[in-house]
Amino acid sequence: MTTLINAVDVRPRVYYRTIQIGPILFEQPPAEDEIVQIPGEGWSLTSSDNDFYPLVRLEVWDGPTPRPSGSWEYERAFHSPMADRLAVYDLNGVRYGEIELRPGRYHLRLLCRGREHVEALLALDPFPPEGPHEDPLEVWVVQMWPSTD
Repeated sequence: MTTLINAVDVRPRVYYRTIQIGPILFEQPPAEDEIVQIPGEGWSLTSSDNDFYPLVRLEVWDGPTPRPSGSWEYERAFHSPMADRLAVYDLNGVRYGEIELRPGRYHLRLLCRGREHVEALLALDPFPPEGPHEDPLEVWVVQMWPSTD
């Protein structure tokens, strides 16, 4: 049975539908899709909306972990060397939180739900929220555990 070592919940502000997570030290950048772009040492995640505060949960496990319960609209697995931390940033480079890691190779699972809560507008909201909603409209989970390969 695997054990959760550490978890951090952060609520970054989304600008231009972007959440950044890194560093992730990909040896070979994985293929991009409509949700995940790899602009360098990390992920650039495409959120479903502008000017709001989704929940981003970072989890470190001691071994392979089961997928969290519930329905997920997006799921993708990655393998990568990792540094001593993983942080969540907004598009302006403001760090909202980070989790400590033991440097090494990791399996990463990225999940998301709530992307269908509203159609993203092309223009930014002229009156964006001042802070997070109590119940997040969109949820991202990053699960990490050491690779034994």
